[in-house]
Amino acid sequence: MTSSEDRPPFEPPYTDHEYEGIPMTGMVPKESLDAMKTFEMRDGDVVVLSYPKSGTNWMHQIVHEILGGKPETALPKTLEFFYLHVGQVQPVYAQLQQAPSPRLIWTHLPFQLAPPGLSTPINKVKVIVMLRNPKDVSVSNYYYRQRCQLVNSPQTWEQHAKDFLDGKFVYGDYFDHVLGWWQRKDDPHFLFVKYEDLKKDFPSSVKTISAFLEKELTDEDLARVLTNCSFESMRKDFEEQEGRKEIIRKGIVGDWKDHYSTEESAKLDQKYRERMAGSGLEFEFE
Repeated sequence: MTSSEDRPPFEPPYTDHEYEGIPMTGMVPKESLDAMKTFEMRDGDVVVLSYPKSGTNWMHQIVHEILGGKPETALPKTLEFFYLHVGQVQPVYAQLQQAPSPRLIWTHLPFQLAPPGLSTPINKVKVIVMLRNPKDVSVSNYYYRQRCQLVNSPQTWEQHAKDFLDGKFVYGDYFDHVLGWWQRKDDPHFLFVKYEDLKKDFPSSVKTISAFLEKELTDEDLARVLTNCSFESMRKDFEEQEGRKEIIRKGIVGDWKDHYSTEESAKLDQKYRERMAGSGLEFEFE
């Protein structure tokens, strides 16, 4: 069996690497990250942004439907990725440079690695930042790593929980990532949406998102979005798509209670209180 040290970086499971001190998956090569420094955003671009496993697929589907459900926005275009395992000859950022406007873009990039026109928009760019409580993010990430053949599986839940607490995940520390983007909370280019709010009042959240996108929804449009973006509808669609069937699992708030020990929970609670203090950002955990 080939070890991770001997395996080519673009042969699944991808070999993680580090870029400017931040852990990255091999699906995000240095070339793509270097290119972010000069990648140009355009008027009309809509970006769905999140820390991994925060409900990004759900938000992408919602935005796709609000924008009219066009085929060209159906599949995620993850700005920093390069999917060599499916035979792509261009990184996604190069494909997006050639794509017609308006573009629907997806990214997990932390604030400091994002293109300047995304971290500090100066034109008609709309950015939807998806947020989710850290404990459920951690659990979702754990199962994704177990099921997805493109990434390295965690050894044990205990090690996984410790790595998450220590910020040793691809795309870096959860709190660094979330708070990095949260500094844009008062910028009108940005809309911050919590996973927990989507679960609590889906119709109201969809209306808020559509208003931000300046897309007026008729009652018929709203019904279509709610139906096509329901958990069961997305589960059915994803199970038929190679590479996406391992993404959806439970889609609930509070699943962490079945995984975190009392001690693990207390340690993450402490870090949560320390890092979130004074930010004005709070999450519901159940």
